[in-house]
Amino acid sequence: MRIVGNAGGLFHLRDGAVISVESPGSPGVESLLLSSGRIEEADWTAALVESVETRSLQAALVGRGVIGAAELQGLVVDGVQDGAFAAAVGEIERHVVDEGSDPPLLPATEGVAPDLLLAATGRRLEAIASFSLSPYRDRVVPGGAAEEASTAARREIVALADGRRTARDLAFALGRRLYPVTVEIGLMLADGLLEIAPPATSFRCSHWGLAALRPRAEVRPDLGISLKSSEV
Repeated sequence: MRIVGNAGGLFHLRDGAVISVESPGSPGVESLLLSSGRIEEADWTAALVESVETRSLQAALVGRGVIGAAELQGLVVDGVQDGAFAAAVGEIERHVVDEGSDPPLLPATEGVAPDLLLAATGRRLEAIASFSLSPYRDRVVPGGAAEEASTAARREIVALADGRRTARDLAFALGRRLYPVTVEIGLMLADGLLEIAPPATSFRCSHWGLAALRPRAEVRPDLGISLKSSEV
């Protein structure tokens, strides 16, 4: 099932269970493995070649000894949950059944029941609602208390918050899932470590069609953008 929107997503189902969710809004397993340094690019490429014959990328990766099956499946299941969040937190225009899509390279062996995935996604949306933060629209810059960032993870976010990056952009840059990065940014905004970039900065960037969970401005549905008097 393909969710059309911004960022949208592709849900792969097998026997009624969701085995993979691919979304441009969330880093996939490949991105996480390579960005984090868990797997070298050469090993990933070699495993892809091997999987052409075995038809199992997981078996190829595990067989090379670069990652364990349990750890890999944990990342895959996390990807299902984060991909669903990435699709739900953006704009959803419609959904279509896409029976011609290629099967996922790394499916969840057991799959996730749709009702459980829906409930988990709902809880995540509720958890970030108080932040009034759109992971796809709002760009962040260091706040007045940025120097007080107490952890390495927060300092890394501050260093990358250049006014051009959204939570989605930072998730890809950090090699982390969208939901935890969005939560961390929301908390850092509340602590004064980050601030929303001014309109003059964010207006020049992409993904400006998404309304925040609590919109800051009137939305023009005919244009698909949010307008403020200072931006017109």
